[in-house]
Amino acid sequence: MKIYIETYGCESNVSSSETLAGLIAEAGHQIVPFDSADVVILNTCALQLSTENKILRRLSELNMQRKRTLVMGCLTEIIKDKIEEVAPSASVAAVSSTGHVVEILEKMGSNTRVLRFKDKPTKLISSPKLKVNPYVAIIPIADGCLGNCTFCIDKITRGTLISNEPDHIIREVQNALAAGAKEIHLVAQDVAAYGMDNGARLPALLRKLTSIPGDFKIKLGSMNPANVMPIVKDMILAYNHPKVYKYIELPVQSGSNKILSEMKRAYTAEQFKNLVAEFRKAYSNITIATDVIIGFPGETDEDFGKTIALINDIKPDVINAHNYSVRPLTKAASMPDQIPSWKIKNRADEVKALSLKYADERNEGWLGWKGDVLVTEFEDGAPIGRNYAYKPVLLAKGKNGDTVTADIVQARSDYLVAK
Repeated sequence: MKIYIETYGCESNVSSSETLAGLIAEAGHQIVPFDSADVVILNTCALQLSTENKILRRLSELNMQRKRTLVMGCLTEIIKDKIEEVAPSASVAAVSSTGHVVEILEKMGSNTRVLRFKDKPTKLISSPKLKVNPYVAIIPIADGCLGNCTFCIDKITRGTLISNEPDHIIREVQNALAAGAKEIHLVAQDVAAYGMDNGARLPALLRKLTSIPGDFKIKLGSMNPANVMPIVKDMILAYNHPKVYKYIELPVQSGSNKILSEMKRAYTAEQFKNLVAEFRKAYSNITIATDVIIGFPGETDEDFGKTIALINDIKPDVINAHNYSVRPLTKAASMPDQIPSWKIKNRADEVKALSLKYADERNEGWLGWKGDVLVTEFEDGAPIGRNYAYKPVLLAKGKNGDTVTADIVQARSDYLVAK
């Protein structure tokens, strides 16, 4: 059977698709381009309404083309009725069914429509994978989370935290390096929560991983500030190793303590700012990335003003701004005082302007810097490398997997330019 996989969402979903592809190839089936496929797998994301609408439009297209389709991932857990409406012949499987993809496809091969939602979650870290980028290994260190955020669908679709054992993660990193990987991305719904269910903790894991021989870099995924605070000193020490990118993604979501409390984020704006200050005190050029939700129910002009003030205070390198959208089954969906879409858009435009301003300012600070960058990707035929702070650097030449010396001569809001 010939299979095409289409992925939506974050790096955790990319990792899931790599596992799907590995399991399918191991069973003797082929991963092929769209036009050659017998079956299209949509690996979906439920985080935002805009992504949901995009996926439903895609499903409608595939249904009109009479393409056999398997819908997997987070979205299947919450909008089964909508999927049925736009693509009544599509097979549908839950997140927990990822490990059973071959069995599902083989049933579909006999023209059977499959609906599968009752599987128990299984750890798939040691499953075969077909990497999207052979030089970048995306390694899930945990699934699920411990939070109870009122706006988030992850706890509903993925359940509570299940951390992978340190030995399994170490073995996966070693295997990835042996296969040629140069960059290791550790991902989870909340990387900082790693080990809170089994006694291991993230700083100890980092120390073990950085002791593995080889020339490689580690990038950490998104971390809830509430779970970074108790381990901040150990984390700062772990970041000191040259194999760890000086990059940290701390989603603040709001600068208003009232809204943070309504979101059930378990930290204050002041605690978040102190956290950023501690990392910057230790590593002045560390890349700070954050997320902001715009228009959470009940967010007044004053609340939004506090978010703007926080952004002006910390001046992050990267702001991932998300317009609030109602997610089914979440507590925020039934909250009063939903914000009109026009007001959310106006606020989003203001955040976007600030995002560009501080991205420009932070990147200008790299003008004249000279040092090593690791090439792991190409864009429009040009090599892109990352420096020690995970800043993207556009290079004149270089091959994937190479470490080259870059001399920064130009700064743009989303990347640096080297000689």
